[in-house]
Amino acid sequence: MLNTIRMSFKIDTTYAINSFIYSLKRLPIFKDLFPGDGLYKSKKAKSIIRILGFILSSARLLFFKLLYFATIYFLATYINPKNITETTLHIYFFFTVIGMFINNKILSTSTKKYFSIILFNMDAKQFMKSSLFQDIIINFITHTIGLYLLVKTPIVILFTIFGILVRLIGERINLYHYNKYKISIPYNYPIYWTVVILGLALCLLPIINITISSKIVMILNIILLPIAYLSYRSLMKVDNYKLIYKKLNTKVRALNSNQSKDYTRQAMMDIKEKDKEISAKKLKGKKGYDLFNTIFFERHKEILLRSAKWYALVSLIVIIITVIITQLSPELKQSLNNFLLNNIAWFVIVMYFINRGAIITQAMFYNCDHSMLTFNFYRNPKVILNVFKTRVLTVSKVNLIPAIIIAIGLPILLYLTGGTSNSIDYISIPIFIISLSIFFSIHYLVIYYLFQPYDKNMAMKSLTYSLISMATYIVAYSFTDFKASTTTFSILAIIATIVYSIVALAVVYKKAPTTFKIK
Repeated sequence: MLNTIRMSFKIDTTYAINSFIYSLKRLPIFKDLFPGDGLYKSKKAKSIIRILGFILSSARLLFFKLLYFATIYFLATYINPKNITETTLHIYFFFTVIGMFINNKILSTSTKKYFSIILFNMDAKQFMKSSLFQDIIINFITHTIGLYLLVKTPIVILFTIFGILVRLIGERINLYHYNKYKISIPYNYPIYWTVVILGLALCLLPIINITISSKIVMILNIILLPIAYLSYRSLMKVDNYKLIYKKLNTKVRALNSNQSKDYTRQAMMDIKEKDKEISAKKLKGKKGYDLFNTIFFERHKEILLRSAKWYALVSLIVIIITVIITQLSPELKQSLNNFLLNNIAWFVIVMYFINRGAIITQAMFYNCDHSMLTFNFYRNPKVILNVFKTRVLTVSKVNLIPAIIIAIGLPILLYLTGGTSNSIDYISIPIFIISLSIFFSIHYLVIYYLFQPYDKNMAMKSLTYSLISMATYIVAYSFTDFKASTTTFSILAIIATIVYSIVALAVVYKKAPTTFKIK
């Protein structure tokens, strides 16, 4: 194991040194000072660079560990300043649980693994074993010291032992997930973000005086010890690490090159076998461009609906957790009630992030318009308007999936946190959320048709499109400081959506025949 660690370290540092020299020699001043291959051949120069590299990498590790514990401490002082010690350990506990699923090292990709295993043919299992051992030892030492400096109690050893146990279990779960679904958990975004959001939400429990105590962690350590041991044994029994690393690290090498966009496009174009056949019921009564759009949607519904369904699920979970917390904390209940009555404009930025318009238009171009725009009839004003109107309905339906959850959840939160003297708010809030969803759905289609940003190679080329997208974010964010009653702002949002829809149809009809084309 020690020999494997030594060899992988030597390969990694040699690559880093040569990369540094290569970058250095590209600078005009150093190119003249060190002509030819002198630096590459100089053992003294490489030794100096190796020492500097070791110091910088150690400083980098120390910096990120300090940043990690500084974040925990800051959150602890913000969430529950009256009991910082227990809150710090509580947050560390749930950060560790989050890391159990999303911070897996065995299946992570790196140039070190690529060079060591793929190019230099090191034993993949020995490499995995030594890397895992090295990483666990470093984390155990740094986390124990870091936690002790924060809370100054020997109890921290229980939490760092917990971290080792869940790390081994998490690695085994991730490997199982990869073998079954051919993707690791950190790249399975629904699982990834669900774990992150739930974990961060549970970090807020000290607000209502609920924390994970050292006794609970001790019991968990006793329970998890045999599970972690079996997980480790199972990891050691896997014999196809070479094949796994070859698949992962060969692909990541391409993703780190100019071919990365090709993989993104391919992912957008992939259609599952089950979506290639469309039920006759879905097409019954459809004709013209309505039929054209229905076929497209049904064949690509997995791409179009995936993130919308996930956002709907996360929104539902957040609402339920918020209901529970507000019922246990009277102060938080009153604060949330005031927020809903006076800061409803804040949800403009929320709906901006939830809206899937940009992703859907990208899928439309990659999977449909890229080919159809080669035909002149497809850019006829009437055709463009008909397809545009049909797509507005499609995109709006997709975006309404999470919007409806939020539109129902907010009035419920308002009622449970103390209600309102103006009963119209219970109606205006849902309409406001739905209006925002429709507004952003139309907006992204409008800028797509007016500034079609992709070229024939499906790369984004329009600076105007990018600037308008950025401006949309800035405007949406600016509403976080906008103070207005719920009723007033909801009515304004509804009027704005209606006006924007009418203007959008007119502008698209007039301008899109000349702008909606392949660059």
